[in-house]
Amino acid sequence: MDVFFAWLKTYEFVAIWLEGIALVLIFIWDRKDGRQQHRDTAAQLQASHDQIEAMQKPCVVFSTAPRDPEDTILEMHGTDSAMILRCPEALAQLENIGSGPAVNIRYVMLHTNQPEAAVQGPTGYLVGMSPAEKFSTPISRNSLLGVEWKIRVTYESLSGRMYKTETIVNDLVLTNIRFEG
Repeated sequence: MDVFFAWLKTYEFVAIWLEGIALVLIFIWDRKDGRQQHRDTAAQLQASHDQIEAMQKPCVVFSTAPRDPEDTILEMHGTDSAMILRCPEALAQLENIGSGPAVNIRYVMLHTNQPEAAVQGPTGYLVGMSPAEKFSTPISRNSLLGVEWKIRVTYESLSGRMYKTETIVNDLVLTNIRFEG
């Protein structure tokens, strides 16, 4: 038994070093695991934020109406698109078709027939729009006739996330729409 205790005493420094190394490894592993938990928590928070944003997401567009079916079938104005811009009282109308309010709404119209000249058409700004709200712009129906326009609408959600809707309109006929944000 004395031999065993003598042997233990001889290798006690090795045991202390191994215990120290084990403690350092445990500490490193714990830090690494803590960082991973932090990343997981941050990802969960971002996913929650995205879900809340999706429930309150604005979507501002120019109002549309069905096009005359005969014009669609005959591909009048070079397109078979079945939608035209709605212009109640002869004014183009914006509407928020999203589920949340939109703020800092800006719209700009650009001629696509003359891209090298970058001819800008009417522009405007609205402070905000509630969901399902409609707004008659000062853009007359007549200014949209016989011309192809790219209409860009930029806006924000209440959380500050930026959105953009781009529409191509040829002689009132909606030929393309794209959403970003």
